[in-house]
Amino acid sequence: MRNFARVLTAVAGGTIVLAGIATPAHAEVWGCYTDVDTRTNVAGAACTGGFGSYRVAAKCNSAHYPYTRTVVGPWVTKVSGQPGPASIVSGDSQGCHVVEAWTQVR
Repeated sequence: MRNFARVLTAVAGGTIVLAGIATPAHAEVWGCYTDVDTRTNVAGAACTGGFGSYRVAAKCNSAHYPYTRTVVGPWVTKVSGQPGPASIVSGDSQGCHVVEAWTQVR
């Protein structure tokens, strides 16, 4: 019985140590949508559910090297129960044409 108590104490101690170094909870957003407006050369992303940080990323084409690159908008934070703000990037300020967009989550 004493050995069982020692094992239980060691396991409990190890659990406490692991809990102390565990990574923080990962935020999650969903219901994200992106849009590309080729007339204004802008891409945007917004999320409707969950909470956490996200941004728009866009494929941007130009006549100069590198011919295609990824440009990104600012990280924005969605609060639980609130509509998510938009993250927007302009191809004009990057010297390229936005052709496709997606959402990046952290």
